[in-house]
Amino acid sequence: MLMLGVLSAGAQIAQFQALYIYNFAKNIGWPPEDASKDLVITVIGDNGLATELNKLAATKVIGSRKVVVKESATSNGIQKSDIVCLGESKSSQIAALVSAQNKNLIVSCKNGQCAQGAGISFRTENGKLKFEISNRNISKRGLQVSQKLLQLGTEVD
Repeated sequence: MLMLGVLSAGAQIAQFQALYIYNFAKNIGWPPEDASKDLVITVIGDNGLATELNKLAATKVIGSRKVVVKESATSNGIQKSDIVCLGESKSSQIAALVSAQNKNLIVSCKNGQCAQGAGISFRTENGKLKFEISNRNISKRGLQVSQKLLQLGTEVD
């Protein structure tokens, strides 16, 4: 019985993270040349998050862009991703993602990873899902972040 409660809590966190990521995507200034392309989200090491993102992608778009969700076990092959979501179990791959110098938003499911180069990292505070955001890290990747998004998160640099 306890295990079921843990699983449903994990599923609920993944659902909230997916909603946050969808809203992050709406509040990022993507390069104009990408406007006619699919918005590709690659999830590394978090099947629950990928499942929830796929549910959203089935019914929602970002502007006029269709959302496509991919899954990967490693940071290889993420060059064509607009958003890379790094699961907590794969957080050690942050350095490889940052050094790749791709024009993508790196979102980590592990607290504190903005200090290692992520644009956004999730954290839990008093049982609530929150996020840290680094405008500097996002700008380094050629993207712009809305003031609204900066105000919703805890800005770190």
